[in-house]
Amino acid sequence: MAERIPRLNRDRLSVLIALILLTSVLLRFIQLPQVTRRLHLLGSPLEVNLTGTGFLVILVAGLAAAGARYVLMAHPDAPDRLPRPLYLSWVLPGLLGGMAAYLVELAPAEALWVGGLFLAMVLIGWAVAAEFAALSPRHPAATRARLGLNILAYLLALAFFYLIYRTRARSLVTATGVTLVAFLVALDLLGVAETRARRVALYAAIIGLIVGEATWALNYWRVDNWTGSLILLLFFYLTTGIVQQYLMDRLKPAVLLEFGLVTAAVLVLVLMAGRR
Repeated sequence: MAERIPRLNRDRLSVLIALILLTSVLLRFIQLPQVTRRLHLLGSPLEVNLTGTGFLVILVAGLAAAGARYVLMAHPDAPDRLPRPLYLSWVLPGLLGGMAAYLVELAPAEALWVGGLFLAMVLIGWAVAAEFAALSPRHPAATRARLGLNILAYLLALAFFYLIYRTRARSLVTATGVTLVAFLVALDLLGVAETRARRVALYAAIIGLIVGEATWALNYWRVDNWTGSLILLLFFYLTTGIVQQYLMDRLKPAVLLEFGLVTAAVLVLVLMAGRR
């Protein structure tokens, strides 16, 4: 008897897209007040501002993550027979939702806003569908879906690194933000290894701290925003790649040499381009 291929519940996916779309449209016409909090950290003042755009980003990110859970729970193997914990598959849709909400709000004209919103819904829908396919090795599109999600993960990491680094805020703010983003994206990338979730979280936290420390150091180095962001992405790529190979029992001297050479070559190109 042929093994049954898991089918995506498109009705649940439609509910998710409709809810995010409705939320984005409603908040487009509702002016939310700005919330300001003044804190004292490490002996110096810090002002935190939450604008209407910031609230929308947090809300859409939460909706995308919760909606991904709602869609993926319909998988026939969920939750006990899946190769990895289901919550690891909420990360990328949530981050994509937040990034899409932020970028769409930057649209200077209504036509561009509508087009950007439509594109964002397509991308979020694709990400959730890809996460569904990647959950089961027997799905015919599992390999392609995982490859696409890996590319999406690195693109999202670069986008968040750029947006955080370009603020030129205090290292306490930028390094913390980069640490959090690197940790979350690393959770998804390392989650493909068949190991305990606690172990994945530990290594993802270490990667986040390494990239966050690199941000702290870059803040004392005069490089442009793109150069700094690409250097952070290189650190992230190197650490996640090595740890992923280690967790999958594939780490060998040749693999280390390959990662080292690729990272060194790209770093030289980035630095040379940044000096022009």
